[in-house]
Amino acid sequence: MRSEAVGFINVTRQCNVDCKRCYLTEEHRAAKERLPVSILERFLDSSFWLERDCTLIWEGGEPSVIGSQAMQLLIDTARRALPRARQTMVTNCFSVPDWLVSMVRREFDGLVETTYALGNKFNLAGSETAYQERFLAGLNKFWIEGIPCVVNVELNAETVRRGPDVLADVMLQSQCKVWEFDISVDFARFLRSPIYHPASTPALPLTVPYQQAWAFLSELRDRLYPRLHASGIRIGVFEQSIAAANMQFNVLSEDRFLTLNPDGTVTTNPLYSDLVETFLGNLCVSDLNEMITSRNRLSRVAYERKRVRACRECQHVSYCGGGPAHVPVFDGSGECAGGLSLWDSLRLKSA
Repeated sequence: MRSEAVGFINVTRQCNVDCKRCYLTEEHRAAKERLPVSILERFLDSSFWLERDCTLIWEGGEPSVIGSQAMQLLIDTARRALPRARQTMVTNCFSVPDWLVSMVRREFDGLVETTYALGNKFNLAGSETAYQERFLAGLNKFWIEGIPCVVNVELNAETVRRGPDVLADVMLQSQCKVWEFDISVDFARFLRSPIYHPASTPALPLTVPYQQAWAFLSELRDRLYPRLHASGIRIGVFEQSIAAANMQFNVLSEDRFLTLNPDGTVTTNPLYSDLVETFLGNLCVSDLNEMITSRNRLSRVAYERKRVRACRECQHVSYCGGGPAHVPVFDGSGECAGGLSLWDSLRLKSA
């Protein structure tokens, strides 16, 4: 059987928070787009999804802003098209109405994820404090209701600058017991001056060098994780074992990710949702089967595999896979996208 296919479905690009380095443009985050059922049906009517495990991830913007009825209609449509597919959602937890809790429990087997950072996230009125308060309230609501919402922490410059003690305090204040981490990218800077590799893969700038990001995690693990662990908190990057698949987002995934926008445009990685040069086509005029065999997509798959050649001398490459494929393997800081120092420490621990 082929590897799992993952469909990221942007039901809207509208959002109810203001993240200054968002991968979506300000115009789309303010626009009231809605995904038509007919476009969703075309997206799911493809050989790409056949004879393999499939996961459909409802996203935005913020998917909950379209309301319960519109969301339910899309879920039901997907269920008819791909009855065996697993469905889940990424929400920003800024607003968690009762209907969303019920929907996650009923439709997604209680599986939902969110993203978080210690800085550069605001409500639409420009308050960072209000965002932080509303986020924790929404996150805690899921966990109190028995829904284990996983938090993916963005290792942006503001989070790293404030230090692991501040993040550990947030973890302990919350009800959440499962935390993960993502490399941070400065999309605002990229959108001002976009640069692409020849394979239409964006050359995305980091917000903090790898050395600082992984040093932040190392300190969190060595000095604070025993206390967090004792309180029931689990951090996947610290718990994974040598030779297990890398748990980071977008590791060698270009050939199995597809992302749908409300206007019918399709790309691969959801982080490319507003990067026109990465688009494979538009379902209003093209067929998805044509898009998955397009030169644009196949060249990015090839580039992703070529990228990992830089790791060929590394003892961890067989399971690390080069780290997230949307960022450079090396940044000149002495570390890499996969987190060489963390893998080394896991190897020492398992020896």
